[in-house]
Parts: sequence; structure tokens; C-alpha cells
Amino acid sequence: MLVSTCPGCGLTASRPTNQVLVPAPERHTASDACWSLYGELLSRSYTDADYRRVHQLVVDTYTAQHAGPTGRRAVQLVGLCLMTLCLIVEDGVDPVEGPALHRRMMDRRPDLSWLTPPRQHDLMTVADVLTAQDAAQHQRLVGEWARQVWEAWTEHHATIRAWNAYALGPAN
Repeated sequence: MLVSTCPGCGLTASRPTNQVLVPAPERHTASDACWSLYGELLSRSYTDADYRRVHQLVVDTYTAQHAGPTGRRAVQLVGLCLMTLCLIVEDGVDPVEGPALHRRMMDRRPDLSWLTPPRQHDLMTVADVLTAQDAAQHQRLVGEWARQVWEAWTEHHATIRAWNAYALGPAN
């Protein structure tokens, strides 16, 4: 068995030595094993409408917990995901609205900048969410995971709220 620790979330996972995993893309700081579990979680969203209700929250939470290296694409991806997390966790926006929010945010794109990710090794992980036995439990676990990841970014909340105000506020 090979054991690896995810640099993004701290998840320690093992896999058989003969199992080949698809590596995480550069835009995510994740171990191959963690990325594979994320793929399993996404497959639930793609195959069951009750799981799909929180799909955008899964994507945004995983991305915020596994922020990739600095660079224009990572800045945009992580910034957008954090903006959506803010609205869902703090304001109670329905996660189903996530894709529409992303489109609106990009219409009036704020001047996003790199935010140094916090250490997130003592929070829930994708593995915790995969323990859900049904869609209702899945939705609860995803919500708690999102809340924990959002709280980890506390140092940057004011900046993220300002991005939302600009992107979603009245036109100048």
C-alpha cells in the first residue's frame, strides 16, 4: 500500500501499489488520492439529482480547500469559488444558484488578487462527505464542510465580501 498526505486538506489516504490514479491538475494543490476521492464525490452529483442540489458547493469547497499555486487562472478560480462560498454560507443563497452567480460575477469581474490560503489540515475533507448514506446526509455534510472551509478563510472575508459587492452590486 502507498500512503500519501494531501497538501491541501491533510487527508492521509492509502491505495494499493498497483492502482494508478489520475494526478490532480496544477490548479489544485491536492494529492492524487484526494483528487480521486473528489472524482467519486462528483460522480454522485452527476448520477443523482438529489445529490446535484449541492454540486456547486462541492466544487467551490474543494477548490477553496485545495487552492493551487499562484497564477492568473488560480487567482480567478479560487476567487470565484470563495465569492460563491461567501454567499451560500453567510447569506443562505441556494447552492443551486451557484452557476448563475458565477456568470453574473464574471459579467462584472472584480479585480481579483491572490489570497494566501490558510492551513486547512484539521477540517472536514472530501472523505468525510463520502460517508453520507443518503442525499439528505450528503447535503448536510457538504454544508458543514463548506462552513468549515469558509471559516478557515476568515482573514480574507472582508476582501471577498468587497469582491461580491462590486460584482453583484448596482452597475456604476
